[in-house]
Amino acid sequence: MSHTLARPAREGAVWIAAFAVAAVLAAYSGIAFALDSPRGTVVIPVAVALSLALGVIALTRFFVFVLIVLGVRASLDATKLAGSISPSGGGETAASWLDPSSILGALFIVAGLAWLVAQGRRAEGAQSGSGEGAQSGSAEGAQSGSAEGAPRRFLPVAAMLFLVACVLSMVGSLYFGTSAGEVVRIGAVLVMIFVVERLVAQDPARIPQLMIAVFAAAVLPSLVTVQQLLTGDGLVELNGSLRPHGTFWHPNALGMFCHVLIVAGVALFPHVGNRAKIGIGAVLALTGIALLGSGARGAMIAGLAGLVVVGLLQNRRLLIGLGALVVAIVIAVPAVVDRFADLAETRTEGGLEANSLVWRFDHWSQALDLLGLNPVTGTGLGTTRLLIYKEVHNDYLRALVESGLLGLVTYLGLLAALVITAYLALRNTGPGRGLERGCAVAFAGCVAALLVSAISDNAMTSVVVMWYFAVFAGIALRLGTVAPRLGAESAR
Repeated sequence: MSHTLARPAREGAVWIAAFAVAAVLAAYSGIAFALDSPRGTVVIPVAVALSLALGVIALTRFFVFVLIVLGVRASLDATKLAGSISPSGGGETAASWLDPSSILGALFIVAGLAWLVAQGRRAEGAQSGSGEGAQSGSAEGAQSGSAEGAPRRFLPVAAMLFLVACVLSMVGSLYFGTSAGEVVRIGAVLVMIFVVERLVAQDPARIPQLMIAVFAAAVLPSLVTVQQLLTGDGLVELNGSLRPHGTFWHPNALGMFCHVLIVAGVALFPHVGNRAKIGIGAVLALTGIALLGSGARGAMIAGLAGLVVVGLLQNRRLLIGLGALVVAIVIAVPAVVDRFADLAETRTEGGLEANSLVWRFDHWSQALDLLGLNPVTGTGLGTTRLLIYKEVHNDYLRALVESGLLGLVTYLGLLAALVITAYLALRNTGPGRGLERGCAVAFAGCVAALLVSAISDNAMTSVVVMWYFAVFAGIALRLGTVAPRLGAESAR
C-alpha cells in the first residue's frame, strides 16, 4: 500500500511546490505593477509562474495542458515586452525570447516532443509485448495497416523537409538569434499538428473538447477589439487609418485569426447540437465584427475564399447567403468600402504609394534583391524586416528570400501536403458523419484561405494564428487515415 500512496503523494508535493513558487512570483509581479515598474518586471514573473504551473500540468495531465495552451495563446501577444506596431512591420516589432508567448511556445515544444516520444515508445512496447501472435497476423491486416499509414506520411515528410530547410537557413543567417527564434516558432506549429493527431487517434471524443478550446480562445480578443472600436482606446494608426488590433500585435494578425475561426465555425455549425450552435454563433458574430473592424483586406478576401470552399463542399445555398452578406456589408459598413476604395489609385500627388497594395508591389522587388545574398538557403528566417525594415507580406516570396530555393520548394511541398491531407479527410468522411465531416470541411476551407492569405500577408510568421490552423490540420490528418466514428451528438 505504501507504494500505491507514494506516487499520488509525490504528485501532490510537486503541485504544491509549483503553485507556491507561482504565487510568490505573481505577488512580486503585482507589487511591481503597483509601483509602476518597467513592463518586464511585471510580465516576466507572471510568465515564469504560469510556466511552472503549466509544466506540472503537462507532466500529469497532458491533454488538459494542450487545452489550456490553446485557450490562452490568442491573448498573449498583448504582453510583448518591447517594440511598437509599425506601418511597415519593421525591425522594432521583432519578438523577444522573454515574451510570454515565446516562453509558452518553447514549453509546448519540449512538452509536446517528450509526450510524442513517450507515445511512440509505448506503442513499440505494446507491439513487442504481443509476441509472435502479432507477427502471425494475416497478410490482409498488414496491407490494411500499410494503406492506413500511407496518407499519414505525406504531411509529416513535407513538414520535416520544410523544417530542415528552415534550420539550414540559420547557417547563413545575417541575424542568427532572430532566425533561431523563427525556427522555434514554426517548430511549435508543426509539433501542434502531430500532438493533436495523436490525441485524437487515442480518443476521438477529444475533438469536441479541442473545438471548445479553439473557439473559447476567440472570445477575449474579439471583446477587446469591440471595446477598442467603441471607445477608440488602443487603436493604432496605420497608413492614415485608425484600426483595432485586439490582443494581437497587428490588425492583420487579428484579421487572419478571425478568418480561421469564421471559416471553421461556418463549416462546423450544421454538425453540432443546439447548445454548441449558440456558442459557435456567438463567436461567429464577435469574430465577424472584429474582422471587419480590423480593416485587414487580405484577411477578408482570404476568409471569403475559405467560405466559398465550405459552401461548395457542404451546401451550395451558403454561396447565396454569402453573396447577400457581402452586399449587406457594402451597404451597412462604409468603413469596409473605404478600405477597398483606395485600391483604385496608385500614387498620391506627392508620388507616394496610395495604398498598401501598391506599397507591397514596390517593396517586393526590394525583398527579392536580397536573394542574391544567399540564393540556396536564404538570408535566414525573420531577417527581411531587419534588412529593409519591412515585412515581406507574401509568404511565397518570404520562403524564397529567407530560406532560399530549398525553402521555397519545401514550403510549396508543405502546402501541397496540406491540400492532400484535406482531400483525404474529405474522402474518408461522408456528409452524414457529423462533427468529423464538419472538421474535414473546416480544414479544407482553412487551407484555401491560407493559400490566398499567403499572397499578401505574413501567415508564416503569424504563429499565433497558425497554432489554431494546426489543430484542424491535426484532426484532418487523423481523419484522412482512419476516420473516427464520432457523431454530431458528441458536440452537444
